[in-house]
Amino acid sequence: MSKQRSGLLSGLVIGLFATLIGTAGLGAALLYLDRLPEILRTFGEGIPFLGTLAFVVGVLIGWAVRLVRPRSVLLSLVTALYAAASVPGALIIMGAYVFSTVGEQRFGPDAPIPPPTLQGILGALPDAARNFWTVFETAPWQLPTPMAAAALPAFVLVLTRALRLRRTGRHAAAGKPEQDAEETAAAPEPEPEYRAPFEPLQPPKQDPASTGSFFLPPDRYQA
Repeated sequence: MSKQRSGLLSGLVIGLFATLIGTAGLGAALLYLDRLPEILRTFGEGIPFLGTLAFVVGVLIGWAVRLVRPRSVLLSLVTALYAAASVPGALIIMGAYVFSTVGEQRFGPDAPIPPPTLQGILGALPDAARNFWTVFETAPWQLPTPMAAAALPAFVLVLTRALRLRRTGRHAAAGKPEQDAEETAAAPEPEPEYRAPFEPLQPPKQDPASTGSFFLPPDRYQA
């Protein structure tokens, strides 16, 4: 039986792409929080709502990695790290968007926000990262909960998939030799051809009907 692949490399690549997409989606959702009811944004300092969004992102990342049929348990830990990193990544991207467009700080709350540019967002990433670190130092308890909410479903989904595939592979490897032994034991052995002592081996006689004609006499030659 050929060696079954662990899916570690493909899982890392798929998980990275899923994390980038989930981070961008979470950052875009955070930009439109002001359009939601105030009770959702202010309840529990916004941690329950952010934790819910992070949980959805973790589920999407975990399901994306499950598609590669992973067998490596290590991949579940890496996927959990991917999902946890999507939360601070989304906050930094959101800050970079705000810094690059300036928005309300320059034009007022009712002014339209200028469209973002890739160069502007990349240039604002250092300032957004410093601002994120400053906020994290003042309120470090706000970030671990959303990160854990994202990492938990991603870890569980990939781990259960890997354990199920490993268990199925072990059962298949253990059941195949037993089945082959039973079939071999049940198969009847061919009966050896009987020959008298000192009797030379003779070719089988030709069937009389194999001549293809009903008018030819059968071959009665005997050695």
